[in-house]
Amino acid sequence: TVEVRRFDRPGIGGEGGGNRAPAGSGSKDSEEVAAYWASLSTVRSSDADLDHLFAAARRQLPVAVDRRGRMDGSIWQYNLEWVRDQSHVAEALVRLGDTTKARTILTRLLEEFVSPEGDTVDSGVRRGDDDVELDQNGELLAALATFVDWTGELEVVGDRWERVRALATFPLQERFRHRPSGLLHNRREYWERHSVHGIEDGFELMSQFFVALGLERAAGLAEALGESGDAAAWKEAARELKETLLHHPTWALVEEGHLIKRRGTDGTWQRTIRMVSPQGLPLAIPLLQEGAHYLDPDASSALPIAHGFIDPRGVLARATLQHLEGLWNASWEGGGYGRYHYTSEPDSPGAWPFASLFIARAYAEAGEDDKVWRILRWLRSTQGGGAGSWFENDGPRMAPPYPQVGITPWSWAELITLFVHHLLGIRPDAEGVTIRPRLLEGLEEMEARIPLRGHRMRVRVRAAGPGEEAHADGLRLPLPARDTDVEVLC
Repeated sequence: TVEVRRFDRPGIGGEGGGNRAPAGSGSKDSEEVAAYWASLSTVRSSDADLDHLFAAARRQLPVAVDRRGRMDGSIWQYNLEWVRDQSHVAEALVRLGDTTKARTILTRLLEEFVSPEGDTVDSGVRRGDDDVELDQNGELLAALATFVDWTGELEVVGDRWERVRALATFPLQERFRHRPSGLLHNRREYWERHSVHGIEDGFELMSQFFVALGLERAAGLAEALGESGDAAAWKEAARELKETLLHHPTWALVEEGHLIKRRGTDGTWQRTIRMVSPQGLPLAIPLLQEGAHYLDPDASSALPIAHGFIDPRGVLARATLQHLEGLWNASWEGGGYGRYHYTSEPDSPGAWPFASLFIARAYAEAGEDDKVWRILRWLRSTQGGGAGSWFENDGPRMAPPYPQVGITPWSWAELITLFVHHLLGIRPDAEGVTIRPRLLEGLEEMEARIPLRGHRMRVRVRAAGPGEEAHADGLRLPLPARDTDVEVLC
């Protein structure tokens, strides 16, 4: 690997990097700080647990990122950074109304965490072809498009278009393309297991999905900037990837009616892995025990549903969500979903809060309110729920080398996106804003103040009363030209 970290070693909190004032200027003036917090999105509902979860995420995510846009992937645990984590955090921050911090994160990622060739940094390093995290390219492209949708600030990408172009085209190079399928292959999976853990050369669902999603979103940015050649090429590449991964008779990442995690370059469904030697890991980890070590189900399979990449209420989504139920209480009690089948875990088995929120987002889109409630009630009641600050893994960790000391900011980002994008359904684009809320069963109403394009939208969502007609398809509105009040009936 080649070290390309440009932040201070050994940590990420070096001189000048503190977060003395959330407003981002470094001022200690109390009025400025109060104004900052008053500027952020607010969400209130008729349920105290929901209000607690959103308030915890709102208060904590902004201060996990310093004024230079740096963030520990798990506070006190890693002292490292990932394009993946910070892309999702930037999306959440712009939905929260902190466009300054979101912009800082995204410009820093483009300038410092994407090489001129277009590969991305994870855990502070660039990696070889077998181990590069191709999904990160798509995640950053999608985050950039989300930022532009919410702010209208095209210059963030326009001023760095050559880097954006490199980011988009890097995964499409022949060294990653499998022929005849056209899918992207290497030996790195979404949760960072690789050849040492038994991952074979093949196609990872998240690599295909996020690259296709990112290219689709980046094509819209290209069109807005007049880069018609890039737009056409990226649309076609995204279409081909999506068509193959969902529908190809040999290479589709679908088996038994549901999405699967991984397929080998020979077309075989890679169902299991085997670790040849302990590699210094604790001997008690599940991956070193006797028996089969399964890759599926995997919580990341919920993300194509959450993003609407497949019909959330279609047959494939329903079968995939049913398959994912095998991760709930997989080898523990107390609730929560594991990140993947516990038998292939090279760490401690247990529930993962942000992975559970992947599934909550998918269930929200699928209209399965009972499952969304189950996940949110579990988050509220499990370890860390009182403070709204969760460890990466909810359960005892094996040590050494796995001390449980880290709080993962990504969980707060997933909560904010669940509330704003899915439950409130606020989805701006270049032409307008769609508000398509999901009022969970049992909720009487939700009310929010959301900053959008320099104005505030006050959105009230409530159940339709007698004689009132619900907005079945939500509302489609122009982009706000002033502060606006909107009421949506469900």
